[in-house]
Amino acid sequence: MKKKLKPLLISVIILSVVGYLIFTGLRDTMTYYLTVSEVLAKSSEIHDQNIRVGGNVTPGSVQWDAKNLRLLFKIKDDRSTLQVDYKGVVPDSFKPGQEVVVEGRYTGQERFLATTIMPKCASKYE
Repeated sequence: MKKKLKPLLISVIILSVVGYLIFTGLRDTMTYYLTVSEVLAKSSEIHDQNIRVGGNVTPGSVQWDAKNLRLLFKIKDDRSTLQVDYKGVVPDSFKPGQEVVVEGRYTGQERFLATTIMPKCASKYE
């Protein structure tokens, strides 16, 4: 009986460890984000917390200061608009009208300080 129980116990332990590693790896790569309207509705709850916000870059709102690597733009959803302030290298695929996810802090007064910009790539196969 002990001879059969030992391999079964080892298999369960190995499968548990592999399952845990897969779960934590997937959890870290999931990009859950709030919409612009959700951010403004929850502004007091999320003030100065690191969050992700998704929306479309408003055409005509992009202001790029190449000297200081500073990008100002607005993102919007169906109902609301949010000013985004980002300092750093801008991804090549960033452009007005495109959907983006920004990561950073909501500072209040409809202003968001972004630390990361993640443009959503349109699928070639849609």
